[in-house]
Amino acid sequence: MTEKPINRTEKRVARTKNKLLAAALEVFSEYGVDATTIDDITQRADVGKGTFYRYFGDKAEIMSCLVERAIEKLIEKLRSVGLAMNLEEALDDVIHIHYHFFLEHREDFILLFQGRLFLKLDRQITEQVEGPFNRYFGAIESLLSPYASEKMDPLRIRRFSCAVAGFVFGFFSFAMIGMDSTEWETSIKSLRQSFVKSMSAFLVQ
Repeated sequence: MTEKPINRTEKRVARTKNKLLAAALEVFSEYGVDATTIDDITQRADVGKGTFYRYFGDKAEIMSCLVERAIEKLIEKLRSVGLAMNLEEALDDVIHIHYHFFLEHREDFILLFQGRLFLKLDRQITEQVEGPFNRYFGAIESLLSPYASEKMDPLRIRRFSCAVAGFVFGFFSFAMIGMDSTEWETSIKSLRQSFVKSMSAFLVQ
């Protein structure tokens, strides 16, 4: 069964929506989600406010859409990880994927970092981004749980996946403020080795 060709109207709708999403990602990373206004987004996209509201109900909705897209891209990368020989290797692979993803998608990192903060600070946004973040934690768990003790409580594995996310998000938030990008790889290498060893010991206990 062949797919129906996309007509001009559908193409125009998709272009406009993507234009708004690209503009929102830019201004969210520059000004922060909390400080950004709908006017900032529409001015960057060079469209009217009415156009924005044809596609998104409010700022929280466009943010959640961006979070969804960023997390799906990150999960796709995580799924590309091959079978590791042991837990340390698997954990190192997960951190490696995050490192290169955030290097290549700096604006997505800033957005996701803010999204993690809003999970605790803003109930309206929390309701919309909680699902994508839960899928992200689940993707980490699915990669690492085969190496855990069979008797381990699932809650402990979830905390472990949150700790992994906390490590990579924490490192990059610090690195972007206090380091030149050329220093990142050298700095994360020693930290990653220590983190991998200590967290591996935690998971197999």
